[in-house]
Amino acid sequence: MSTKQHTATKFTLKTLVLAMATTAPASLLAAVDIDFYGSLRMQAETVHPDSSAEFANGGNSSYSNIRDAYSRLGVTANWQATDGLNIFGQLEVPFDSANFQVQDPYDDRRDLRVAQVGVSGDYGTLAYGQMWLPFYNAISYKVDRFSTYYSGYATLAFFRAFNTVSYYSPDFNGVSFGAGAVLKDTSDRADTFGDNRYQFTATYNANGTDVSVGIEQVDDNNDTRLLGAALGQQIDNIYIGIKLEQSSAKGQSDANVFNLYADYTLNDYTFKAMYADVDGFGGEIFHLGADYQYSKNLKTFIEFYQQESVNALAAEKAGGAGDFRNPLGDFAPNAKKGGGKALAVGFRYDF
Repeated sequence: MSTKQHTATKFTLKTLVLAMATTAPASLLAAVDIDFYGSLRMQAETVHPDSSAEFANGGNSSYSNIRDAYSRLGVTANWQATDGLNIFGQLEVPFDSANFQVQDPYDDRRDLRVAQVGVSGDYGTLAYGQMWLPFYNAISYKVDRFSTYYSGYATLAFFRAFNTVSYYSPDFNGVSFGAGAVLKDTSDRADTFGDNRYQFTATYNANGTDVSVGIEQVDDNNDTRLLGAALGQQIDNIYIGIKLEQSSAKGQSDANVFNLYADYTLNDYTFKAMYADVDGFGGEIFHLGADYQYSKNLKTFIEFYQQESVNALAAEKAGGAGDFRNPLGDFAPNAKKGGGKALAVGFRYDF
């Protein structure tokens, strides 16, 4: 997860509804299927830096507090234009329940998660806006299955981006493709980049086997590239995920990532474990957890997380980027290491 973020453009549900109401005919609005949704996710945690570690803003003290685990509110709209063509839109904003702010718990400047429009049909799905990226969906997501704030950091891939065009093909006997172009954007919006980025993925998914390969190529002077391969295998109540990544650029040493993840479901319980080794962003990472599905909408969880160097851990109610940036460790050459561990217990309520 990159620490390079920009101030997000403010989008409100009121603006969206007013725009739809004033520009769309009443008959069209009546045919649009609109769904509101949300997910409240919060954890209580105790965080313990290693003796050699220090927060970016100084200090080394352990603490106990609450932290948001990526709560969100959203709305989707779908219009079945013809039997084979659906037009859709989605708006989703984060809610930092620990700080009670419309912001991302990792970066307090980001107040938008998803804002996309698109079409889907027999020939695939085409979308534009801010969205989850094809590389993450095909590669990183196969091992991003924990429930706390600390899920998903053992990667060098970006999760979402603004000013993006994506295409996902139909399924051809288990084989599908994804492509995306993140267009250069020098504005102050969140999740923008100074160079164009192009992604392509290929996936085979059948009979419990889900295997993908992917590439992200950056249009810069350093030939920056990210390669990835991942396997997700479901065997009865056991799921196993394996992920490999390699980041390369001219004049720099390659950075490699390895993830081995497994979970086991027993009745309403799911037990999870992951080992990862991420060059330059976390080092060796150990992650253990257990979920209990209390009801259809409510899940409780407990997790242990440990990192060798700067990665997900941060000061209480702070994050890794933005105005409240205060990670454990830093990326400067003379920065102290960011090793530490956390124990978190929390809940997720979907509505």
